[in-house]
Amino acid sequence: MGLRSDIRGGMTPDQKRDLLRKAIKDFGTNVQQWAKAAGVSKNALYNFLNGHSDGLDHMTYAKLARVYNVPSWKISGEAPEPATPAPIWVMGHVQAGYFREAVEWERSDWYDVDVPVPPRFKNRARALEVRGTSMNREYKEGAVVIWVPMLDARPPRDGDHVIVYSYSAHGLVEATVKLFQERNGKRWLWPQSDDPEFQTPVDVDHPGGDVERIEIIGLVIGDYRPRIV
Repeated sequence: MGLRSDIRGGMTPDQKRDLLRKAIKDFGTNVQQWAKAAGVSKNALYNFLNGHSDGLDHMTYAKLARVYNVPSWKISGEAPEPATPAPIWVMGHVQAGYFREAVEWERSDWYDVDVPVPPRFKNRARALEVRGTSMNREYKEGAVVIWVPMLDARPPRDGDHVIVYSYSAHGLVEATVKLFQERNGKRWLWPQSDDPEFQTPVDVDHPGGDVERIEIIGLVIGDYRPRIV
């Protein structure tokens, strides 16, 4: 929004009000609609914009920003916090065609990786090791995908990489990473593989075969690829 210099120097409450008003105009919304979509108090927004309060809390800004998928600092005027490396535990693996009783490994098999994580996902990010060839055009064997649970992010959108649990009629679960695509109202999960065994898309709502149901549990936000093992 072209306010980099203001952000560095710190913004006054009036400048922050102007920034929020500009966002309302740019997004083509109004206070009542935005507050309802974000699940925040419209009175809190009115009070701030009308000068009856000096600011909004961080959680309110985070909820407002999530509606339009923008970083909260772009509407709050706060200085953006850079992503910094954070230790994340790799607690299991994803592998197409491999059904088992539990996704997580035994605690003694966990290992950690240090990767940059956006501030809003700190303490929420998780990691899984990639095995097999079902996504080898994107992630080679041994790569680690960093993901966040769906409730901490947003619903999947066309083109996202997602973490998927497939539940069999025998009570077993398969954990995979897939490309999410939405076509004509139908949701599909695509492998990204050069292996002929893994080139058929899966219908999320009607998977067929031995799979009773599919659950998209998280969004991939990055990956780590070791070069030396």
